[in-house]
Amino acid sequence: MTFTSPAGRVVVIGTGIAGMTAAEALRTSGFTGPITLIGEEPDLPYRRTALSKNLASADLSAETLTLRKRDFWWDRDIVIRTGTEITAIDPGRRQIVADGEDIGYDALILATGGTPLRFPWMSPGVATLRTRADAVAIGAALRSGQPLIVIGGGLIGSELAASAATAGGDVTVLEAQDRPMSRVLPAPVADLLTAQHRHHGVSVHTRAVVTSADADRVDGDGFDTAAHGFVVAALGITPNTGLAARAGIEVGPDGIHTDAQLRTSAERVYAAGDVAAPPHPLTGQPRHCEQWMTAAEQGKVAAATIMRDLGAAVEIPALPIPLAWTVQYGINIQIAGWPTAGDRIVIDGSLTDLDAGVRVYAGDGLIGAVSVGRPADGRRYRAEIADTVAAARQGEPISLSG
Repeated sequence: MTFTSPAGRVVVIGTGIAGMTAAEALRTSGFTGPITLIGEEPDLPYRRTALSKNLASADLSAETLTLRKRDFWWDRDIVIRTGTEITAIDPGRRQIVADGEDIGYDALILATGGTPLRFPWMSPGVATLRTRADAVAIGAALRSGQPLIVIGGGLIGSELAASAATAGGDVTVLEAQDRPMSRVLPAPVADLLTAQHRHHGVSVHTRAVVTSADADRVDGDGFDTAAHGFVVAALGITPNTGLAARAGIEVGPDGIHTDAQLRTSAERVYAAGDVAAPPHPLTGQPRHCEQWMTAAEQGKVAAATIMRDLGAAVEIPALPIPLAWTVQYGINIQIAGWPTAGDRIVIDGSLTDLDAGVRVYAGDGLIGAVSVGRPADGRRYRAEIADTVAAARQGEPISLSG
């Protein structure tokens, strides 16, 4: 149905996938008021997931990575401002300050994403991977033949290592835990990928303690005393909550607190994507999710909530069950739900043959699953996990182990 808001100007801060999808969803659902999409990066919205996949050989040009050309936004009457600094939010007056200009809104979406974690032992010269500019610099270093040292064996670090090793690079991974990707994969799958890394020549050091890191050297315990090469830290992100906190909006270590429809503590202010910490559907505790598909779907939820709050009779979808994917050494892995948080693992098929489904349960409820070599299974697992979530909503929250 067509709907014109009573005083309808929507401003979206953040041009990542959550902000971009929210702006698109507002238009496709019938919102006819002004929409302004504002971001600090100089590029139009682009495919951030491509940055760590095949990085050694990928075309990282803005033209290739851009998701929507500028005409797309023009045709939909969405104003998009890139390279713009947002310095303040005033929820009482319903205004933001962007490059010194006051911009009013009737609804505001905060999709400000996150910033790569840095620690005191890291010099400013240590590279991180978050933006297209970061990826261009790392790709150039890889093509120059420098050895690569990745601090952190999570999803991004593992994808970066696999990309470099596949291209014939000399790669070292320093992981503080007892196996790479232990925060996102159950132990049998994490062990499988660790073996694949080593099979392809990656030097993987677990329980590694880094004490200092510069642009071309890492020191610490559990690996060669002085590891030399191009250093990249892949240690996760911290949500960009500064704008919200300065505006008096409720935030926590995990992000901007929202309700299940992504409303923040400030009236007509919403959050989506990496920065949003809605109630976990199983535990009820605030928790953000660093996944591309989840961020996109949260953008749709935020758009629907705004439409409802401005008076439209629309249905607000439930927050999505997380679903992510990775391809390393040609192995397609789909990750649904929360597969590191259960107490029982059931494997169907053969991990050795790279053809398996791994289900993770908390009690009798399926809360996570990973498919290896079965790319079609991810969405099916997510639907099954949704049944567990629905049951939990009818009873007591489920306690997760991780």
